[in-house]
Amino acid sequence: MNIGRIGIGLFFIASALVMGLFELEVTPPLWWDEGWTLCVARQWVETGHYGCLLNGQPAPPILAGHFPVVASIAAGFRLFGVGVWQARLVELVYAFGALGLLYGLTSKLYSHAVALGTLGLLLFLPSNWQMHPLIMGRQVLGEMPMLFFFLAGAMCRVLVERHPLWWGGAVACWGIALMTKAQIRPFLTLALVMTSLVALLRGERRIAGLMAAGAAGGWVVLYALDGLRVVILQGHTLPNPPMPGLLQASALVLVPIIRLDALLFTLQFCLPTLCGLGFASWTMWSQWRQPRSFQLADAVRLMLLTFSLSWFGWFFLLSLGGARYAFPMWFVSAPFVMALFYDWSRGYDVRGIAHSLWSGFRAGEMALPQIKSVGAVLLVLLSLWMVVATRYAFRGREDGLALQEVVAYLHRRVPSHAMIETYESELLFLLNSPYHYPPAQLNVDFIPQMWKEERHLTYDALAADPDFLVVGEFGRWAGIYRSVIERGQMRLILQVGRYQVYERVRTLSAVSGALAR
Repeated sequence: MNIGRIGIGLFFIASALVMGLFELEVTPPLWWDEGWTLCVARQWVETGHYGCLLNGQPAPPILAGHFPVVASIAAGFRLFGVGVWQARLVELVYAFGALGLLYGLTSKLYSHAVALGTLGLLLFLPSNWQMHPLIMGRQVLGEMPMLFFFLAGAMCRVLVERHPLWWGGAVACWGIALMTKAQIRPFLTLALVMTSLVALLRGERRIAGLMAAGAAGGWVVLYALDGLRVVILQGHTLPNPPMPGLLQASALVLVPIIRLDALLFTLQFCLPTLCGLGFASWTMWSQWRQPRSFQLADAVRLMLLTFSLSWFGWFFLLSLGGARYAFPMWFVSAPFVMALFYDWSRGYDVRGIAHSLWSGFRAGEMALPQIKSVGAVLLVLLSLWMVVATRYAFRGREDGLALQEVVAYLHRRVPSHAMIETYESELLFLLNSPYHYPPAQLNVDFIPQMWKEERHLTYDALAADPDFLVVGEFGRWAGIYRSVIERGQMRLILQVGRYQVYERVRTLSAVSGALAR
C-alpha cells in the first residue's frame, strides 16, 4: 500500500512539473493585472525605482500587486534575469508549495487517501481551465502567494502540539498572507475568530486562545511588515491608499447583471465545491452534537471551512464574479469535496459502489448506502462533464504569442525617443521606448461601466503627444481611444491577435508645434 501511494505521489509530482512548465510564457497570455506588477519589479531591479515610468519619469506603483508579490518577482529577476518566464517561474514555485501544503494538511485532517484524491482533483479535474492551480498559479497575481502563506500558517498551527515554536511560524505566515493581498483580511480574521469562539464554547480554552492570538498576532505582523516596507522604500513615491470608489467598484458590487453572472458561474463550475462544503458543515455539526473533545485538528478544519464558506458568500453576493474571484474558495475547499467522495464511495471502492447499486436495484429500494453510491456516481459524472467542457474551452483560448509579436514589431519600428500611448499594462514591462498610460483613477471609473454598452470616460488620449498607440483588450473595452481613431488622428499599421498598433497622423501645424517644443 505504501509503495502504491508513493508511486501515485511521484506520478502527481511529475505531472505537476510538466503541467506547470507547459507553455509557461504564453499560456495564459500575459494580461493587464500582471503588467503593473511586472513593470514595477523591472524598474526596481534595473533602476532602483519602486514604480513604473510615465513619460520616461518615475511614477508611483499605484496598480501593482502588494509588496510581497513585487518583492518575490524582483528577487526572481535578480536570479534569472528580467522576462516573462522568469516572473511566472517564481509564481509557479508558490503554486507547487501551496499544492504540497494542501496535501500535507489534508493528510493530517483526513487521511493520505483523501489527500492524494485532493491532488488528483486539483490537477486533473479542474472545473474551469482558468482555475487550474498551475494556470492561475503561474500568473503574476497575488492569489497563489496569498494561499501559500495562508496554508503554511494552517500547517504550522497543526504542528503546534509538537513544539510551541510552530505558533510563531503560523502568526508570521498569516501576517505575510494579510500583507500579500488585502482581499484575504476579512475572511482569514473571521475564520480564526469563529474557530476561537467555537473552541471556547466547547471548553477548549487553550485552542481558543491559540486561534484568537493567531488572529491578533497576524495583524501585528502585518503592521510591523508594513512599517518595514516603508523603511525599505524610503524616498520612493508610494500611492496614497485607497483610491476613491475602488472598494465599491471591485469588492461591493450590487449590479444585478454581475450577480446573475456569479449565480450562473456557481451553477456551472462550483456545484461539487458546494456539495463538499455542505458535507463538511454537516460533519462538523454532527461532531458538535457528540460528547467528544474538540481537538486542534478539528479547529484547523473548522478554520478552513469558515474561510471557504465566507469567501463563497462574498463571491456570490458581492464580488465581480468569474474564475479569479472563485479560485481561492475552490482551491481550499478541494479536501472537503474529496472527503465527501471518499465517504460516499466507501474509500474509492468501485466494486462496492457497483454492488450496492445492483443490490438496491434488485431489492427495489434505495437505502442510505445506495443513496450515497448514487451520489458518488453523480459527482464523478458531473466532474467529468466539467473536465470535457474545460478541455474544449482550453483549446479555444487566446494565442499568447501575439504579445511577443507586437513587442518585437515595436522594437523594430519605433525610434528610441518616440512616445507610445497604451492602456495595455503588459506592454509596459517589455517596452524600451518612453510610454504613457491613463491615470489609475480611470480604471476605478471604468470598472462600474464594463458591463454597459455606452461608457462615459474622460481622457485626453493625445495629452502626452504620442507618436504611436497600441490598443488591446482594455483599451477597446474602455473606448478611450475611439475618438482619435475615428477622427483619423491615428493610422492602423499592424494588427496581431487582440492588439492593434497605430501611428500618429500629424498635420503640418501639429508638426510645427512639435518642432517648436
